Formats: sequence, C-alpha cells, structure tokens
Amino acid sequence: MLVVGQLFLGLGLLASVVAVVALFWGRALGEKQGEAVTNTGYLATFASAAALTIATLTMVIAFLGKDFTFLYVAENHSTDVSSLAWLYTLSGLWAGREGSLLFWSWLLALFAAWVAYQRMDKTDELSNMGLAITNIVLSLFGIAMLFSEPNNPFKPTPAEWLANGQLVGQAAGFGMNPLLQHWAMILHPPTLFIGYAGLTIPFAFAIAALIVNDSSKRWVEIVDRITVFAWLFLGAGIGLGSVWAYVVLGWGGYWAWDPVENASLLPWLTGVALIHSFTVYRRREGFKRWAVMSAAITFALVVLGTFITRSGIVQSVHAFEKDPVSLVMFLGMIIGSVAVAAVGLAMRWENFAGNDDFESLTSKDAAYYFNNVIMTVAGLLVAYMTVSSALPTWLPFGGQSITAVSYDLLARPVGVAYALILAVCPLLSWKKTEPATFWSRVKWPLVGTVVLFALLVWEWVTNLRPIYLFMMKQGGEKARQLAAFGPEVVYDVIAILGFFAAALLISTTTWLFIDGSRKRAATKGESVFASLTNILLKARTQSGGYLAHIGVGIILIGLVGSSMYVRDVRLNVPEKAGSQFTVDDYSFTFQGIDQRQLPNGDVVAKATFAVARDGRAVGTVDPGLTQFARQGQTRLDAKVLSEPLRDIFVVWEGTESGQMSVNVKVNPLIWFAWGGFGLLMLGTALAAWPKKTPALAVAAAPAASKARKR
Repeated sequence: MLVVGQLFLGLGLLASVVAVVALFWGRALGEKQGEAVTNTGYLATFASAAALTIATLTMVIAFLGKDFTFLYVAENHSTDVSSLAWLYTLSGLWAGREGSLLFWSWLLALFAAWVAYQRMDKTDELSNMGLAITNIVLSLFGIAMLFSEPNNPFKPTPAEWLANGQLVGQAAGFGMNPLLQHWAMILHPPTLFIGYAGLTIPFAFAIAALIVNDSSKRWVEIVDRITVFAWLFLGAGIGLGSVWAYVVLGWGGYWAWDPVENASLLPWLTGVALIHSFTVYRRREGFKRWAVMSAAITFALVVLGTFITRSGIVQSVHAFEKDPVSLVMFLGMIIGSVAVAAVGLAMRWENFAGNDDFESLTSKDAAYYFNNVIMTVAGLLVAYMTVSSALPTWLPFGGQSITAVSYDLLARPVGVAYALILAVCPLLSWKKTEPATFWSRVKWPLVGTVVLFALLVWEWVTNLRPIYLFMMKQGGEKARQLAAFGPEVVYDVIAILGFFAAALLISTTTWLFIDGSRKRAATKGESVFASLTNILLKARTQSGGYLAHIGVGIILIGLVGSSMYVRDVRLNVPEKAGSQFTVDDYSFTFQGIDQRQLPNGDVVAKATFAVARDGRAVGTVDPGLTQFARQGQTRLDAKVLSEPLRDIFVVWEGTESGQMSVNVKVNPLIWFAWGGFGLLMLGTALAAWPKKTPALAVAAAPAASKARKR
C-alpha cells in the first residue's frame, strides 16, 4: 500500500509537469500546429487529478483499516469510541503535516481538472496559460511531498514499533491530538483547504492574462464564481474553527490572534478586495491592476499560511515542527508569486489601465477604492504582525511577539470604519453623488438606523457597560487588557460607534431590498413577496452581496458584545452537593460528579450544576474533564447554556483538596456573531451560485484570441 501511494504521488507530479510543458510548448507552436500538444496538457491535467485521487484514497483506506505500517496513520489515527469515531478516523487524513498537504494538493488537482473540463472545448491562449500556471503550483506541492521527508505522507513505520500489526513501545502512545476529536474539526480543515485551493485559480488566470496581454474582462468572468466559491469555503472554515475554539479549548473565546488562526484570516481579508475588484472590472472595466495584484497577494497569503504552519519560524500551538525545505520552497512561492505579478503588470502597465478615476470622494468608485485599500492594508499589516517575531530586530516590532490586545487595538476601529463604508457604498452613485440624491436614498434607512441604534444603546447602558465597570473593579490581567485601550471614554466610543455602524449597515442594506421589491412590484404588477423572491434569485450576485453585508452588520453587533464585554469570574467551590455560587444574575447549585471509564481506557468526568436566574430555573450545565489514557492528556470539556442575548460558559478545571476550580463567563450578544456569520455564508453562497448561461461570457473567447493573433 505504501508503494502504491508513493507511486501515484509520483505519477501525479509527473503528469502536472507534463501538463505545464505541453501547454507552454503548444502555445509556442501556435494555435494550429500546437493543438495536439495543447490537448496533451489538458489530458495530463486530468491524469494528475486521477493519480492524486488514487494516492489520497490509498491513505483513506489505510486510515479506515488502521494500517499502522503507514507512519502517518500511526501518528494521526483516532482512538475515539463514540458514534463519530469513523469520521474522526477519516479526519486523520488532514490532521497532520503530511496528510494535510496531500489533501490540499488533491483539491487543487480537482480544481485544475474542473477548469480543464470547462475550457477544453475552447483551449484559447488565456485558458491554456491559466491551466499551466495552476499546474506549476501543483507541481511545486508535489515536489514538496516527494523530495522533503517531513512532508512525505507515505513513509513507513519503523519495524521496531510494530508487532502483529499493532503499535508497541513508544509508538503505543501515538494518535490524533484529542483536541481535534470534535465535530467542528471534522469540517474545519477541509473547508479551509477548499478555500486555499480555489484561490489559486484567480491567481493563475491573472498571470495568464499578463502572459497573453489580455486586459479584457474574460479572465475575470472565467474565475469569478470559483473565487467567490473559494472565499465562501474559506470563511466557513474560519467560522467552524471559531466554533471549535469556543467549545473545545476551554478559554471561553473564539479568536485569539494566534499565528495559525491569522494565517486563514489573511487571504480572506484580501479576498474581499479581490471580489470587489472583480465587480468593478466586470461592470466598468476598472480596477484592472487592482484585480491582478489582489489575486497575487491573496494567493501569496494563502501560501504564507502553510509557510507559517510548516516552516517553524513562528511559534504557535497549531504549528508543525520546523522543516528547512518548507521554509525555502514556500517562502520562494510567496515572493515569486507577488514578484511575477508585479513585473508582469509593469510590463503590461498601459494595456491594463482601467477606468479607475473618480470625481468625488462621495462616489461609489471612491467607496470601492477605500474598500480595497482597507482590506489589502489590513491583510498585509496583520501578516507583518504575525511574522514579526521572526523578523530582524532593526525592523519595526522585529523579534517581538504581538499580543492579542495589540491586534484588537488595530482591528476594532478599522472594523468600524469599514462597516461604515459598506453601509454607505450602495447608496452612492458612480463618479459623483449629488447631496439631494444621497438624501433621498438615505432618509428612510436612517429611520431604521435610529430605532435599531436606540435598542443597542439601551442594551449597552443596562447590561454591557456594567460589565466593563465590574471587570475593571475586579482587577487582574483582564482589567489590564481593558485599560490598554486608554481612558474609559475611548472604550465607550469604540463600542457606541460599532453599534451605530452596525445599525446603519443593516438598515441601509435592508432598505435596498424593500425599496427594490416595491418598485419591481409596481412595475411588474406582482406582489412584493414575489418581487423580493425574483430579486434574490435573478440578481443573485448583487443580492448575495447585500445579504453578506447585512451579515457583517449583525456580526459586528456580536463582536462588540462578546469580545468587549465579557464577564469573567473564577471561583473555588466546595465539592459538596448543594454548594452554591452566583455570577451576575445567575445562581449555580452543585449537584454532583459523574465519572466513567470508556472502553479505550479514557476517563470522562462531569460536574453538574443547576442554573437559575432571579430564582427561575433556566437549565443545567455539566462541564467535564476527559483524561486520554493513550496520549496522557487531559481536555477541558466546557459547557454552554444559551439564552437569547447571552451565553453562560462554564468550565470545571478539576478538584483539589475538596475545592472545585470553576471558571464562568457570561458572553453577551454572541449569537449575533454566529447568526451573522450564517447570513454572511448564505449571501456568499447565493452570489457564488452559477449563472444559467455561463457560456455567454466566454463564447467570444476563441474569436478574440484569433483576432489578436491576426
């Protein structure tokens, strides 16, 4: 089996190299003379995908059969015995360094095969070069696996670690990290990798457009839906990772600005700029240079993610061991991708000039421009801060690890400013917006803004601000983190502005649906509901974008509450039935501890507490501890009791000398963050929904290509 996996991994690399050579050679020979060679490149792309599929299936079969002759299986197999055990076993494929790179390469090969399938009847220069660049990236991944021992997924397990097919000696304690055995981690890595692989395609076609000197919107039309699809999955992966962090790690939060967490966020941020650049490119033949560089920077930040994870230059609880080959190869890919795009764009500068000028700062053009600037600068700045500890000390922040508070100091005001831009942009006109026109569009949304903002301010005054005062009075590290933002009034202003931006964003975007439905209903003679349905389904790109904007506004409400105003209390409670304690308006009554041993030797213990608010029972929580026998680790199993406007998050950290250590957090408005995230994903999915007649956008491609040759 190991030989089979290694063989098809090598065949996958060989096929992708053949594809690259054939596609460039076919272009050099010309359209007619090189047709057969070019077709070989397409067929080799399919062959690469098939070979990597077999290699990946080989690894899957090894996991399902617990074939410990595979060192990767021995190190990453699941020991879980729950109903999800088979899924955890399958997730071992992407749980470690080698398997995750194999999985990523396989997904990239599938994307390449899809592009080849879609463009095979055209085989125009643009498509050929886009497919060639994709195969270059795929080849580099194959080289990383075959010629870097730490990245090779098909290494054999040393014979002394096996006896009758079972692990013995020091290998008996091998297995998947218990923290990864959670439903969210079954889904989190695959969705991220789909996003990573998909974002290679816009980069490949951006470089292809430079190679063939085609500044038309054809390349954008080819990759637009793939880009939104990839960005959707990248966002879903980030969200699932946040859910996992919230309920598994036991610290009560969902984002800690860890370097590997940041790695997934970086291309998501610049992906926002890329998608909006595509919008202007398609509609107004503008932002052409923006689109090319945004595609390159986004891809570079995708590679930076695996560079951070695999190179060992940055310390992270999620990172793998240091690997010098990964350091050189992935660093080269990062620098090379941006350099190639920059040099190519410089050479094609005049041809890629677009309709980028705007007459006024109060125009839609300006709003799109500031959107791109904010998202690109934010992505690059967070990237710099993430790797700052590995930089020379003479650079700003060089050799220093940036704290989470520092990221928050940057992210919160920038996030508020960005939400305000999103709120106003759809109400603006291209080139210039007349004051009277803007007022006619904004006056009714302002009514909704005032109502929603008033409700949010009421919640802030009655429930949120008292939490800030309580935490400052309690002192300790949490109080020092709050004080880092400066005087109390600064903290208050950020929160209030955040609520205002969220209210404005939700109201203005919702009004666009209301106003559009009314006008369509009056014109078409249909009901308002039918009009809204038609708007959602027929103008999917725009409607999906607007739904995503509403989702961002809802998320902002959740972020203000659940990240800025968390009541955090740590107590020692007697391990005696009936013991009580109070946090905020909630009283907790200890009922007992239940402990049991699982068939695999793991020990699960749960402490049960009855929870009441103002004398009214609201439920029970049973936080626990799981002691993993084979790995010798203990996991805190936090429990969450949710109410409409807050979560009660409880962690039992164990018992010592008859005293239980209990950590309780009250997280206000956190369900706005989860709900807004769901709406953001729904809107993005709607925008990514393929058009019914995609061929219209590419029908002229061969003719255009021939015209240029003549």
